[in-house]
Amino acid sequence: MKSNNTVIAYQAPKDCWSCSWSLANSYRMYSGLQNGEVMIFDIRNTKEVMESICPTNGSQKCPIIAVISIPSPAENGDEGLLVSTLQCITYYEKDSKNKFVGEPLETPTGALSSVSYEPDRSQILASYKPNTKYPKERHVLMNLNLDKKATAYVVNTFEGGTSQNLRSRSCLIKCPDDDNHLLVCTGDQSTNTVRIWSTKDMEQLQTWEYRKEDGPVIAMGPHRAAGVNFLCALTNQRLNQYKWLYSKSHFSEASNAF
Repeated sequence: MKSNNTVIAYQAPKDCWSCSWSLANSYRMYSGLQNGEVMIFDIRNTKEVMESICPTNGSQKCPIIAVISIPSPAENGDEGLLVSTLQCITYYEKDSKNKFVGEPLETPTGALSSVSYEPDRSQILASYKPNTKYPKERHVLMNLNLDKKATAYVVNTFEGGTSQNLRSRSCLIKCPDDDNHLLVCTGDQSTNTVRIWSTKDMEQLQTWEYRKEDGPVIAMGPHRAAGVNFLCALTNQRLNQYKWLYSKSHFSEASNAF
């Protein structure tokens, strides 16, 4: 990153909409494509894709907006994959032939804008765009159960703004000074604000405005450097970085911009 040099480049048959690293194998990475295909790479093999997961039915042939590695709860077990399109969320696991097979999860309906996952609590945050039936953004917190059949149970729904012109990625992160509860972090394009909810009491913890001229927030994510925790909000114009204030147990509303 310091030199900005390309280390490895792979060719994909369609545009890439999402990517992530495996939590079970540090050499493995995943890429979700526009046509609903998931490509699996091993960076020790610089020439070709290791495996591809193709949609199992026509309704899933739409862009993959999230590919998330789910470590197996069993020792030495195979990891699973949480794969989200704009329409549905599917859990994939290895079959007897060592191939990934998927089963769609029963989740709320609507147009998905992002999906994130917190592995220690096994919780999913699925964000949905507003529509006629639901005029506000929905950020749905769910428990993922993998005991027998993969199932997702809704814990709570947080309501956001009334519009989302550009698809925005929300995130689910651990509270920096309390690992026992999580924070739901979103960008609200209708009010030009960042919103933070606590899953401890399901109440809004913070909200603050960002510069309207920077454009809408299109992605949220955590960052840690030199022992300091930050929340990052990416817009079309710049990256805003908000520092966690341990003395006040919330994020600073003054940002460092890049």
